[in-house]
Amino acid sequence: MKIWQIGLVIIIIALIGISVFLIAQRHTTTQPTVTPTNVSVKTNNTTKVSTNTSESENVTSNVTNTSTNQTKQLPPGAVKLNYNAQNHTVFIYLYASPTASNPLNYNGTTNGQMKIYIPANWSIFFTFYNPEPTGHALAVVQNNTPIPNQLILSQDGKIIFEIGYNDGNGISGGTSVSGLLKDLPQGYYWIACPIPGHAESGMWIDLYSGNYTVPYEMN
Repeated sequence: MKIWQIGLVIIIIALIGISVFLIAQRHTTTQPTVTPTNVSVKTNNTTKVSTNTSESENVTSNVTNTSTNQTKQLPPGAVKLNYNAQNHTVFIYLYASPTASNPLNYNGTTNGQMKIYIPANWSIFFTFYNPEPTGHALAVVQNNTPIPNQLILSQDGKIIFEIGYNDGNGISGGTSVSGLLKDLPQGYYWIACPIPGHAESGMWIDLYSGNYTVPYEMN
């Protein structure tokens, strides 16, 4: 082979090597440009989903708070009573106060001054405590007169519940009695002492069963 032929072969081989190097270099510089673009798109999608979730949580929180506020609304001066919403039972604690001006009282109130409101068809668990030496008791009356005005309480209406009567002696001397009145229908009632003459002398409370959200009392 002549010298000029050998030189030509060397030049061709060199040109092929340079072409291969340039092609490889072009692929190397192009590849990173695609990858960051894909990462950026994924990041934006993730952020958008997170924002929507946060907005959904805020709406749920606002609805819950509004519902809670509506449930807790009471008339001015009202005191919410203890109750169990699951079994629709309200707990009422009453006592004969020895410090009241009238010894014939419930929680220091007389003549219907205390008023109790409960949702219709709820049950009432009563606890009555009497620290006085004079015997007292507790009854719920479906009354037919505006106020108790008879010596015998049953003459003012129908007694539908009674605890502590004890043959007319009542309970006294720091004792207590409890009982459950189930499913009181809608209506107007008294909580009154069934010992003869006590309700007539002022020992009674107004009891309303009706369209109330939560049970409460007012004095």
